[in-house]
Amino acid sequence: MSLLGRLVWILIKRSRVGKCEPLEKLRVRSRVMPHDLDLNFHVNNGRYLTFADLGRMDWFIRTGCFQAARKEKCMPVIGDVTARFIRQLKAFDRFYVETELLGWSEKWAYIQHTILDKQNRPAAIVVVRGMFWSKEKGGMKPVDLLAATGNHSLTSPELPEWVQKWEDSLNTLSASYKKK
Repeated sequence: MSLLGRLVWILIKRSRVGKCEPLEKLRVRSRVMPHDLDLNFHVNNGRYLTFADLGRMDWFIRTGCFQAARKEKCMPVIGDVTARFIRQLKAFDRFYVETELLGWSEKWAYIQHTILDKQNRPAAIVVVRGMFWSKEKGGMKPVDLLAATGNHSLTSPELPEWVQKWEDSLNTLSASYKKK
C-alpha cells in the first residue's frame, strides 16, 4: 500500500473511532511493504519519519487538533526532528506506531513516535517539534489549539530533561544563523 493509501486508510478508520484526550498515547498498526525498503532490504531510515507522520495524523484527527486548526486555516508543520534507529524491520513485518504528546512550550509542541515491532520492541524513536501555521496568522500557540479542542485547562507536562536540552540547542543553532 502506498503512503498516500496508508494515510487514506487511517483517515477512514479513524473517522469511526471516538475522540481521545491530547495526553493519551495512541497506536496505529501497519505492515512494511517492499517499497519501504532500502538496498539492505530493511526499512529505509527516512521511511521511519513517514511512519511517524502517519501516527501524527492519527493523533491530530483523534484529538480534534486537525479540525480546530483547519478552522483557523492553519496546517501542521515540523520545525525539527530527531530520530533513534534501534532495530530493523523487514518486508511484510507488522509494526505499530505509538504517538504521544510529550508537552509544549509557548511556540512548539513536542510529539514522540515509537515504532514498535510485532513483539512490541522499539525499532525506532522519532521526536518532532512542530506547530500549526498559517501564512496570514503565523504560528498557532499550542495552548490556543488545545483550547479550541475543548481542553482549556490542560497544562503541559514537564518536558523531559533531554527534550529541554534539545530545545535549547535548537534555539542556539537558530540564533547563530540569524547573526549571519
